[in-house]
Amino acid sequence: MPKLIAQPAPATCHRLEVSDDDLLAIEHAPSRLGHDLIDMLFYLYTIRAFEIELLKLKDEKLIHGPVHASIGQEAVAAAVAVVLDRPDMIASTHRAHGHFLSKALAYYAPQGHRPLRDGVTHDMQRAIDRTLAEIMGLAQGWCGGRGGSMHLYDAASGNLGSNAIVGGGIPIATGAAWAQRIQGTGQVIVSFFGDGAINQGCFHEVPNMAALWRVPVLYLVENNLYAVGTCTGESSNVQDLAQRSIGYGFDSLIVDGMDPVGVYVAVRDAVDRMRQEPFPYLIEAKTYRYYHHGGGVPGSAFGYRTKAEEKAWQEQDPISAYPKKLVRLGVITEEDDARLRRVAQEAVDRAVQHCTVQTGDKRTIPVEKWPSVRSVAEDLRCPDDVFEGAQFLEPQDVASFSDMTYVQAIAAVTLRSMERDARVVVLGEEVANLNGGAYAATRGIKEVYPERLFNTPISETGFVGMAGGLAAVGLRPVVEIMFPDFALMASDQLFNQIGKLRHMYGGQVCFPIVVRTRVAMGFGYGGQHSMDPSAFFALFGGWRIVAPSNAFDYVGLFNTAMRFSDPVLIVEHGMLYAEKGQVPADTLDYCCPYGKAKVVRPGTDVTVLTYLTGVGQCLQAAEALAQEGIEAEVIDLRTLDYTGMDWQTIGDSVRRTGSVLVAEQGPRSLTLGGRIADEIQMRFFDYLDCPVGHVTGVDVPPPVSKILEEAALPSLEQVKEHIRRGAAHAF
Repeated sequence: MPKLIAQPAPATCHRLEVSDDDLLAIEHAPSRLGHDLIDMLFYLYTIRAFEIELLKLKDEKLIHGPVHASIGQEAVAAAVAVVLDRPDMIASTHRAHGHFLSKALAYYAPQGHRPLRDGVTHDMQRAIDRTLAEIMGLAQGWCGGRGGSMHLYDAASGNLGSNAIVGGGIPIATGAAWAQRIQGTGQVIVSFFGDGAINQGCFHEVPNMAALWRVPVLYLVENNLYAVGTCTGESSNVQDLAQRSIGYGFDSLIVDGMDPVGVYVAVRDAVDRMRQEPFPYLIEAKTYRYYHHGGGVPGSAFGYRTKAEEKAWQEQDPISAYPKKLVRLGVITEEDDARLRRVAQEAVDRAVQHCTVQTGDKRTIPVEKWPSVRSVAEDLRCPDDVFEGAQFLEPQDVASFSDMTYVQAIAAVTLRSMERDARVVVLGEEVANLNGGAYAATRGIKEVYPERLFNTPISETGFVGMAGGLAAVGLRPVVEIMFPDFALMASDQLFNQIGKLRHMYGGQVCFPIVVRTRVAMGFGYGGQHSMDPSAFFALFGGWRIVAPSNAFDYVGLFNTAMRFSDPVLIVEHGMLYAEKGQVPADTLDYCCPYGKAKVVRPGTDVTVLTYLTGVGQCLQAAEALAQEGIEAEVIDLRTLDYTGMDWQTIGDSVRRTGSVLVAEQGPRSLTLGGRIADEIQMRFFDYLDCPVGHVTGVDVPPPVSKILEEAALPSLEQVKEHIRRGAAHAF
């Protein structure tokens, strides 16, 4: 007969209960002498007063965009802020006002601050003012008004940023915590998210890696029972969400999220444990939001919950239950309680006065508070002044060369970047296996820097997002995405997060991350492994894109990418990997200029714009057509994003030839040529003698069959025919 043998669980999940004795133990703790209890109450009152005022301002149409209040949930934010040390960090959700405000107040309060004695200091008041200003979209806000309610950021106070994508901030927070582990700082990160986010795929990818790499991250799930109007019972088969951590091998705890003392004890013990032995931990705080998903109307008005349910939870309101307990146990007097309420309310009132003016019975926003319209285009990318001391080379500048294949250049320059800068780490699938990864692009690194080379699980969303977190706190990750198609698995992290957050956070954060990926067209991998990602990444202005077509350019453009504080995509092509090229014999530290195309063959009859394997194909076609008296000018674009496109070189060529052909390998709908043609016709219309031509692959996913794949890709004869048309100005 078959025998079933129960297996021990790799981790535990407990429910925490606290008593008056635990509260009194906090009061008598020698390190704080009971001030933590009073600080928590002050934060509770401040958050509640702040959000009530937000809802009023929203009703008065003084806030543009949504307001997701956490009224009812304040105990979690207050307790976490009190427990954490100043250097510790948090990352939050779209419902972030309480988390952000309490962490900022805890940071900007002077050492030894006592709210009953000292009230609200200038720096604390400024934190409240700036938070309100940001939510109202004003220039005085933390992000200059760009972030608003859902995107609050202040690195100084440890606020790594709130995030409007449900679950989207979990990978970045975990990556920031991983950086603390790598650097040995002893800091911890709290990643706040709600019950809805725990069903996002990124949550399941990232905690697995957090456990593998012993990351000091505290996942704090605020289970307020509803994601908009869908109850947790309808969205999660496991009702105690904390149990999800067991499958990833780390412990978890369930706590009453309406009780500041319970949350305090849970977070305190988890953080103390993480500081002694870094490892992830999860706390589920069972709490309740009193209003609907957004705005100030109760959820019962929308029919997804009852008034009786709301009434039952309001009886546990921490704003009333907690101070009564403190008075009953002699921690504060009723007079102390009244003073704390008044101090909090007056601070919020001052913030409102800072952001508005009262005209009769109406509040308005002064014109001078609004951000300049010119600022809308600022801070998408970091400044380009990062090349002081850089050596820029082209082959004609070099006296002696060494032979090196394209893939050897990838491995060599990556290793050299790690030698130059201890902040550089390399991660991706198989990068530390197989003697240099699946294609030898990381060969030699494991033998020198094994502690900075990380094999990842097949979890693109997770490891790309975590790399974003590494970058956000100062490391310089190089990420290999084995095939460009796999980037689509990580699209939220690449585009909603890494590509957008610098601008959204008012230029306060940078993402110096280099993503490498290898185009596999022509290898028979089929439609899900053969994408050229250039045009797709170019849709998102936060990304720089470089496409080296030879070993020399690879080294130079990689070094250029590593100098930027922006995300850079390096597009490689597998067909180039074995091609031999020449690099300087005495240095791998040179740069090739970003935004500078290369004329690889001068000509007078037609301008041919191309990149990667297209360079070799177009050169071959041009040399053959020279026998027919057609002189094509072939330009290797090298940088492919809009900002990096070398319109100067393109324009100079168009003025000479009057005709342009864009030659690409990918399917027509996923190529750059349409956008390039549109820009050329806007900039250089007077010099064109015909429309811009475009040769591409057939608009289908590349098939596996060799003969069908060849038919789907542009052939040498097709390129030659298009050049002939261009030379005849007959597009």
